[in-house]
Amino acid sequence: MRPLRDPELSGHKEKKIIAELQTTISSLKEESSRQQLAAERRLQDVVQKFEDEKQQLIRDNDRAIKVLQDELENRSNQVRCAEKKLQHRELESQEQITYIRQEYETKFKGLMPASLRQELEDTISSLKSQVNFLQKRASILQEELTAYQGRR
Repeated sequence: MRPLRDPELSGHKEKKIIAELQTTISSLKEESSRQQLAAERRLQDVVQKFEDEKQQLIRDNDRAIKVLQDELENRSNQVRCAEKKLQHRELESQEQITYIRQEYETKFKGLMPASLRQELEDTISSLKSQVNFLQKRASILQEELTAYQGRR
C-alpha cells in the first residue's frame, strides 16, 4: 500500500511554499519600508514648505509693520510741523492786531485834543470808581437782606 502522500515530496513543497512566503513577506516589508520612507520624506517636504511659507509671512509682516511705523512717524512729524506753523501764524496775527491797535490809538490820540482826552479819562476813572462803590453797596444790601430773611 502506498501512502497517500509522499512525506519527502510533501516536505519539499512546504519548504518551497514557506520560502516563497518568506520572500513575499520580505519583499512586502521592504516595499512598506520604502513607502514609509517616501511618506516621511513627503511629510518633511510639506513641513519644510509650510515652515518656509511661515517665515516668509513673518518677514512680509515685519516689513509691513516697519512701513506702517515709518508712515506713522512721518505723519506725526507732519502734524507737529503743522502745529508749529499754526502757532507761528497765531503769534504773527496777535502781533499784527497789537500793532494795528497801537497805530489806531496813536492816530486817535492825535485827532483828539489833549484836554478832551484828559477829561474823558477822568470821566472813565470816576465811572469805574462809582461802579466799584455801587457793587460794594449792593453786596452789603444783599447781606442785610439775607440776614433779615434768616431771622424771619
